[in-house]
Amino acid sequence: MLEIDIKSNLLNRQRKLIINAELIEFDDTNWRHTPATQFSRREVEAIRFGIKPIRGYSFIIGRKYCIDIKGLDDRVIKIRLVSLYGIRRKSLDEKFNQILQAFFDTHQKDIVNYYLEIFHSQIEINILGTSFRQSGVVLNGKEVAWNDLGHKAYYSYYALYAKSEPTNYRSYNYLNDWNTAVVYSFSRQILADKGLLD
Repeated sequence: MLEIDIKSNLLNRQRKLIINAELIEFDDTNWRHTPATQFSRREVEAIRFGIKPIRGYSFIIGRKYCIDIKGLDDRVIKIRLVSLYGIRRKSLDEKFNQILQAFFDTHQKDIVNYYLEIFHSQIEINILGTSFRQSGVVLNGKEVAWNDLGHKAYYSYYALYAKSEPTNYRSYNYLNDWNTAVVYSFSRQILADKGLLD
């Protein structure tokens, strides 16, 4: 469980974020007397996250940490942390990682297990435009067999590709695409189950 105060920048007020196995709650309103946005365990559908550079006239002057959590009714909790000129960078790095770790520990597993359950019921699944079948994964209209599927994790994105044809690939951006982390965990779990995870 995580209960943490968020101050997105030096001029903003403290906002309470609570993440536990039963709910996610964030005081994301501009009015003190408006209730905080809350998602129960079953309402959490997707996440995207990443760090955006803040550009000055000719160089980068800071970074914006972004975490978006989407509920079933398309409501979104947007968590933003801003560091300018390196001020609070170390503490914001730690907060960013704490929030993501708390989400992964309490909610990510549920989302991934939901998709795995459907997949193991012999049903084709489509996540972020990629079809996952029993026989393989469809990348750019071509099916790639599981034993030919390669995967690479980078700082800002995850990629699936055909080992026999590396130009046939699909990349998923953690900051821009909802549930890239789900594609990562889901595909790696299936590869592990098949004894193909290298």
